[in-house]
Amino acid sequence: MTIRISTRQQENKVVMTKLPRDEFVRFKEVCEKENKSINKKIRELINQEVNKEFGIFTTGKKRKFYLPFENKTIEMVEIEDEK
Repeated sequence: MTIRISTRQQENKVVMTKLPRDEFVRFKEVCEKENKSINKKIRELINQEVNKEFGIFTTGKKRKFYLPFENKTIEMVEIEDEK
């Protein structure tokens, strides 16, 4: 049985990089345009890349459905509500 801990309760790690000034200025403009802090935008971009590569962790039940009008079976995950 796996116990999920919210991201805020987990141990945090610091990620740093050096950018040329012109790249930083353009990145800062993107953040201001989207009304997000630099850290929030970096977290968002990292999550997008990780989720694209590894998928998103979800909990739920795997269900199979038969679609008679297409004569095929599909599998779906019924996601549980997080509260």
